[in-house]
Amino acid sequence: MKKYAPHFVAVLVFLILTFIYMSPVLQGKTIFGQDTRSYIGMSKEAVDYNATHDEQTLWTNSMFGGMPTYQISMDQPSSILKYLDTCLRVLPGPTYRVFLYLIGFYILLLAFGASPYLSMGGAIAFAFGSYNLIIIVAGHNTKAVAIAYMATIIASVFIAFKKNPWLGSAMLALFLGLELYANHVQITYYTLIMVVCFGVSELIFAIKEKTLPRFFKNIGILLIGAVLAVGMNATRLITTAEYVKATMRGESNGLTIKGSDSHGLDKDYITQWSYGINESMTLLIPNFVGGASSGTLDENSNTAQTISELTGYKKTGRDLNKSEKERLDNILQNNPDNFQAKNLTELMYSFNLPLYWGTQPFTAGPVYVGAIICFLFVLGLFIVPVRQRWWLLAAAVIGLLLSWGKNFMPLTDFFIDYVPMYNKFRTVSMTLTITCLAMCIMAILALKEMLSDNLSDVVKNKSLYIAFGIVGGISLLFWMIPSLAGDFISPNDQSFTDSYAFLQETLPLDRKEMLSADAIRSFAFVFAAAIVLWISVKRKINTKWVVLVFAVLFTADMLPIANRYLNDSNFVSTRNLKNENKPSIADSYILNDKTLDYRVLDLTVDIFNSSQPSYFHKTVGGYSAVKLRRYQELIDVQLAPEIMRLQKELSTIRSEQDADSVFMNMNILNMLNTRYLIYHPSALPLLNKSAFGNAWLVDNIKFVDTPDDEISLLSETDLKQTLLVDKQYASECPKTDFETGNAFIQLISYSPNELKYAFKSDTPQMAVFSEIFYYKGWQAYNGDKKLPHIRANYLLRAMYLEPGSYDITFRFEPESYNVGNILALISSILLTLAFSYIIFAKLKEKRLKILVNQVKKTSSDE
Repeated sequence: MKKYAPHFVAVLVFLILTFIYMSPVLQGKTIFGQDTRSYIGMSKEAVDYNATHDEQTLWTNSMFGGMPTYQISMDQPSSILKYLDTCLRVLPGPTYRVFLYLIGFYILLLAFGASPYLSMGGAIAFAFGSYNLIIIVAGHNTKAVAIAYMATIIASVFIAFKKNPWLGSAMLALFLGLELYANHVQITYYTLIMVVCFGVSELIFAIKEKTLPRFFKNIGILLIGAVLAVGMNATRLITTAEYVKATMRGESNGLTIKGSDSHGLDKDYITQWSYGINESMTLLIPNFVGGASSGTLDENSNTAQTISELTGYKKTGRDLNKSEKERLDNILQNNPDNFQAKNLTELMYSFNLPLYWGTQPFTAGPVYVGAIICFLFVLGLFIVPVRQRWWLLAAAVIGLLLSWGKNFMPLTDFFIDYVPMYNKFRTVSMTLTITCLAMCIMAILALKEMLSDNLSDVVKNKSLYIAFGIVGGISLLFWMIPSLAGDFISPNDQSFTDSYAFLQETLPLDRKEMLSADAIRSFAFVFAAAIVLWISVKRKINTKWVVLVFAVLFTADMLPIANRYLNDSNFVSTRNLKNENKPSIADSYILNDKTLDYRVLDLTVDIFNSSQPSYFHKTVGGYSAVKLRRYQELIDVQLAPEIMRLQKELSTIRSEQDADSVFMNMNILNMLNTRYLIYHPSALPLLNKSAFGNAWLVDNIKFVDTPDDEISLLSETDLKQTLLVDKQYASECPKTDFETGNAFIQLISYSPNELKYAFKSDTPQMAVFSEIFYYKGWQAYNGDKKLPHIRANYLLRAMYLEPGSYDITFRFEPESYNVGNILALISSILLTLAFSYIIFAKLKEKRLKILVNQVKKTSSDE
């Protein structure tokens, strides 16, 4: 039991530290980031359905006309990971993620041979890196959990190569499985890059040491674990792999209009968030480029002093109350001529200013890995054993270079064009997660070496002086000459004119001082760490005290910077969240319409980047990084231009009849059955009487040769009468002209994964459904008989119907989901058996040792 005491202490320390840092959770508060808001909106229909039905829906109509829930809210009922993940989530909200950071890195350092208490200090340094906390504030919850499991995956692979390949493989199955279950494939991809770096290093040493058979044996055993991890996530992975081919991340369907003929994501889109080359210095100096895109300045800043000089008005010493802020907003929005000096000062102290001057569109904060970590990382380049040193350096450098994205296109182009799957991911600055993890591992391994007897004092001192000279020197240099970083001018500064013109001069000065202040701060921590190590080398302090001091230094270095971006102000009361999605007047009016199925266009939000309206309505917009490619193309070529034209024409209407005339010419919105338009939350919505409805019968079919023809003709064709069909479906259309007469088709039953229509006609008909076509799952039936349906009008469903009176039922039944469930169940059973065997073998070994000791004792007594 004594042997496990340090681990219990570690867990207790991590829990205490987590709850101290996130103490508002003890008051019933939580963090409600933007991505969390988005998730709640986009998943509402599916979550509500799942709560009242035995089966879950795999399709939702709440966004972009309709899409699978695979990457929104889909459960994996056959996977044991579902239950393990639930057990791990006993801690409330954000505390769970911080605790995972700590435990994950702690396990990694133990695997690398660090002592429990050194591992504790290292875990604190890693967990409170600024990026890890910033993503929690933003609501990037799956990313945070996936990052936490990065460390345990590296630990598993290391154990497989250095200690026990079967134990490492079992651990890999568990932790890779949990990371995949977290559902952030991009982070898993980056974890693989680190594993490849380690694997290449081991391969080189295996060749040198002539141990290739053992190397490939370890690889084979690890692959078993990886296969189990993938198998336990087969439900989501198989369905997503199938779906992604039809999304904007998949292959082109041949459309060339607006440059849509591409594979994967567009390079500009991939590299939009690229870390600046000089911005990389934030790893050492957090405010190197101003910190977050917006922030506050204190009363001693140049901006504050200038305001005081211009106005003679001093800081109020308090935050403005609600009425004061509303008054300022009213002045700014509606009556800027009444904006006086006092208003300007109040605004200065109450609202954020643009402090970031880097090259990214905007940022919530810098990636700060820690001044002490940077110092120890450089120290590690001289003293960490070669076998670990070079692969960690390679991983750190690769992560850094890839994060530069458009600022270093030779490497970025190579990865996008030639490295499998790399072109499926955007926000390349995220590769800094590789750099941060590699630097933290190297740093703690360097500290471990400095506290061991593996190196002579001469080597330790020489390496210490060089590392301090490099890292401390850089920090000191930027403190003394901050202008080396650049001109501190943001492109956005030019927007400050008239009363705000002085900000063009004061903000660069304040940014310069922010850099200088953080530079001397970093130097102080580097100096403190170097002094402690120097004293340690002189044998004037016990190793245990050195470890404790470094744990304190890590905490003192990381927590204040983390607190800039995640602090008490980011927490909200869970009671207040009940009103977060309170329906507006417009929403309430629409919700009173009990028509089975229709769509809504909400002009009060960023239509194609907000899932807020989806909380209440089925919408033509939404927010998703994996929307169907055809829908994105429809947005680009037809829908977005049509909405712009609609807004322009609606601004001139004077009567309901005028509005009706405008809606009549909105082909795309009408075929999507857009029944309501919200133009102001406090006003009644506009009713679109021209919406085509859930289904309609056309008079004729027009075949098209290319995707370009089909999407272009949407705005030029009377879609109520004519159906545009790709010529590939010609065999499914026995006729091209129809007599609709008294024939009718009507939706009679709706649920997100099943729609039932009543049809009656004396003659054959061609029906069009205002639902999104996705052939990998949607099946149509007349009773038990399957009915073929085709894609038409670029992305809708259509069906040739024989005469008669019968019901037509569409059901979403992806076979990939059923296959995935079977594989997940089999893999879960195998993992359970594997760990049961390991535990049984361990207990058997322990009992055998006890028995041997008893026999020895009996023999000695005789």
